[in-house]
Amino acid sequence: MYHAHQPHPRHHNHGSVTFCALFCAIGLLICWTPVLAHHGGLGIEGDLVQWALKVDQWQDEGIAQGHRIKFLSYPRQPVVGNGTRLVFEIQSTATGQYVSGLTAELEVRDSDGTQRLLPLPEITGVTAYYETTLVFEQEGEYALTLRSAAAGVPLSTTFRKAVSRSTLHGDWPTLLGYGTVLAAFLVTWIGLVLSVQRRFSAVWSEPI
Repeated sequence: MYHAHQPHPRHHNHGSVTFCALFCAIGLLICWTPVLAHHGGLGIEGDLVQWALKVDQWQDEGIAQGHRIKFLSYPRQPVVGNGTRLVFEIQSTATGQYVSGLTAELEVRDSDGTQRLLPLPEITGVTAYYETTLVFEQEGEYALTLRSAAAGVPLSTTFRKAVSRSTLHGDWPTLLGYGTVLAAFLVTWIGLVLSVQRRFSAVWSEPI
């Protein structure tokens, strides 16, 4: 008498383990996202979606008294009540050298005209990077003016930043980018999971 071969119970157990391991890896990549400064902007480690969207690169720049001043906020779309990193880089237009050792400050003009002055210290270990973290208290457009002096010559330039109550408010390119990149990663992970399952299924289904 012949008996139909029954799948070994290890097949289901190992399939579950494979799914859990892959989703844990995805979770770790999403949650662990240190953001370090370098002269291309900010280096985002671990968050492949944000890296693919290049949200860490310079968003604006201005020229003041022979100096190029670059600016970015992280996250790119500031949200009311959340801390936002405001990062500036100062570089000489004549020599291309990064200018460090300056005493800089940031004048913040709220959407209602209220002004406040914040210190803008240089980031330790990164030449010519000046940064502060600001919690925006209301939505609207803000004027951010960097003020400093190089070789005794005052320099200043102003950047404008819109603050909203939602990360994706008014930022449709980012929303579309997130959707596209996430869809691509999802398809890739599903393909990987199915491939691994098929390979181990062939091994585990063999009679012992």
